[in-house]
Amino acid sequence: MNPSTNPLEGLRDIHLPDPVSFWPLAPGWWLALLAVIAAALILHFVLRARRLSPNRAALGELEKLEEDYSSTGDVAALAAGLSSLLRRVSLLRSDRSAIASAHGEARALLLSTEKMAFSPAIVSGMEKGMYQDTSTDIPREDALAWLDATRGFIRRSS
Repeated sequence: MNPSTNPLEGLRDIHLPDPVSFWPLAPGWWLALLAVIAAALILHFVLRARRLSPNRAALGELEKLEEDYSSTGDVAALAAGLSSLLRRVSLLRSDRSAIASAHGEARALLLSTEKMAFSPAIVSGMEKGMYQDTSTDIPREDALAWLDATRGFIRRSS
C-alpha cells in the first residue's frame, strides 16, 4: 500500500439491498394460509353436516305440520303427519322390524327412551285422530301436547 494514495479510494460505494418483494411468500406465510384454508373447510363441512342432519330435517317438518295445523285446524292431517314423522325418526334410530309394525301401547314403549317416556295416551290420541272422525272429539290442547311430545322426542333421541 502506497502512503500517498488515499486508502478509501479502493472501496466501492455503499449499495442498498434490493427492496423486499411481496412475492414469493415466505414459508411461514404459506403455512398460515394453509391453516386458514383448512379451518374454513372444516367449518364449512361441520355447518353443512348440521344443516343436513336428520334431526334438523325432522324439526323442520314438524314446524311445517304445526303451521298447517294452525292455519287449517285439521286434526286428522296433524295426527297422520306426526305419526309418519315419529315412525321415520324411530326407524333411523332403532330396530326397523320392531318399529314398523308397532301400534298403541307397544309403539309408546318403543318410543320411550331413557331421557323421555312417550305417553301411551299421546300415541292412542294420535291414532284416534288419524282413524276416527275427530272434528269435535279432540281438543286443541291435546293436539298441542302431541306436537310438544314429538318435538321432545326428536330433540332427545340420538
